[in-house]
Amino acid sequence: MCLDCRAASRVLDYLWDDPEFRAIFTREGYDLGALAPLLHEVFAPAYRRVRRSLEGGPLEVLEAEVVEAVLAPLNELPRFRELWREWSQHERSLFLRENSEMALGQRLAEAYPVTLGDAFRDAFRAYLRRRM
Repeated sequence: MCLDCRAASRVLDYLWDDPEFRAIFTREGYDLGALAPLLHEVFAPAYRRVRRSLEGGPLEVLEAEVVEAVLAPLNELPRFRELWREWSQHERSLFLRENSEMALGQRLAEAYPVTLGDAFRDAFRAYLRRRM
């Protein structure tokens, strides 16, 4: 599963608790588990659109919080600090993205539930229209 799919899954899990959010899905006969096969095609692109729309301010603040939460415990490990110094910027970026995207999805869902909820519902409606 790609990183954006994992983050979109985390967002779906978070939003699913809201009966208003899940109503469109349940009306169409989908429960949360039935949406899993749609992550890559439907929900990950919606997640990426919302993520891009927040660039240049709000996203960077949340990313910094997530990176700090990921790195803080690891920085206590001497071997990790040594590895971090040896890695290139590209390797550091890959490591951080791999380890923080799901947490970022969670934080985005908490901070922007309406925006993400609307994006996910719209993407699902578009999916249903394509199927007809």
